[in-house]
Amino acid sequence: MQRHENVGGRPADRLPAYLVGFGSGLAFVLLAEIALLVALNSAFVASGRFLVGVLTTIPFLVGITYAGYWLRSSALSPARYPRIGWWCLGGLGTFLVVNVALMTVFPTESLAVIVSWLRWAVAFGAGTGLLIGCIEGRAVERALTAERASLRTEHLEQQRDYLDYLNGILRHEVLNTATVIDGYASRVLETESALDDRSRRWLEIVIDESEDMSTVIDDVRVLLQTTEGSYRPERVDAARVLADEVRKLEHKWDPIDVETSIPDHVFVRADDLLARIFANLLSNAIEHNDAATPRVEITAEPGPETVRFEIADNGPGIPESKVDSLFDRVESYGSTHGLGLYLVSQLVARYDGSVELTETGSDGSRFAVELPAASSERDGEALEEMPTAALLLT
Repeated sequence: MQRHENVGGRPADRLPAYLVGFGSGLAFVLLAEIALLVALNSAFVASGRFLVGVLTTIPFLVGITYAGYWLRSSALSPARYPRIGWWCLGGLGTFLVVNVALMTVFPTESLAVIVSWLRWAVAFGAGTGLLIGCIEGRAVERALTAERASLRTEHLEQQRDYLDYLNGILRHEVLNTATVIDGYASRVLETESALDDRSRRWLEIVIDESEDMSTVIDDVRVLLQTTEGSYRPERVDAARVLADEVRKLEHKWDPIDVETSIPDHVFVRADDLLARIFANLLSNAIEHNDAATPRVEITAEPGPETVRFEIADNGPGIPESKVDSLFDRVESYGSTHGLGLYLVSQLVARYDGSVELTETGSDGSRFAVELPAASSERDGEALEEMPTAALLLT
């Protein structure tokens, strides 16, 4: 619950303090009135009219004082305070005028009756006006909150449409262009035997850059996919997904040494984007590996609540200066990777899991990923729909 500190500022911002003081002051007046009547041995203090007036005044005194404390701790914006204050003063003035008029029509027999009557009118009028003001203030606040939520929803929809448009341009225009560049460069490299070493090196750079561009575009597509509506976790066999990614890795890179220690079936709560976590970590382990024969070790350890995956390599390790920002989104991308580990961190967060670099050094690096386990088929079917966090791609 939000708190408003009303020290200093405009007079209207000090309304809670005024209400507490006003309610306490009226309570003091009531006690002083009773004490004075008792001291004067007035018969009016024991009359039914006086007792009814006291009993009906007390709830309004308590309400006015409590309203001051409630406003301090409520989520009601101080912008509503002036309106509440005017309702309180309006109710007080209206009831006071009406009851003074009634006093002129029905003459009272003593000053004690007049004071008691006026005190009752002030408490009743101020309390009633304050109640109306608070109800109106809360209604206005709810309406404004609903309007802001509607505007935010509309803005997010417009932003999503815009991102979808950009995604379409990237995939259908830029990606197609990158594919054409890669295709022609590869064809020239394969068919033109008269090329000198420098020309071949240039063509290899063109091919590498076009492939990296395709990787970046594909990663952007995946990130955009994570922002589309709500996400419903499914029961996914991570062992099968890992086996597919290892097979792709072995086809793309040769020679490499891959060692796995994975049960036949390992079920986690994820979706069809799970493969991108393993694909990025495995590619990262090979692409930046300067060993004569790159080696990757993959293990999976199922637990009662989570499944822990570890991917280790024999590469040169990660520089200490880059460890703290390893999973951060960067403003510019190097020539050998796309969104990479940032994409991994976003997907792991999507599944309510975790990813960390547990070891790194001259002997290699080790990444650990923990994902929620889906222990049974019924468990997988019962997973509730979960909202996805919006990602701003800048």
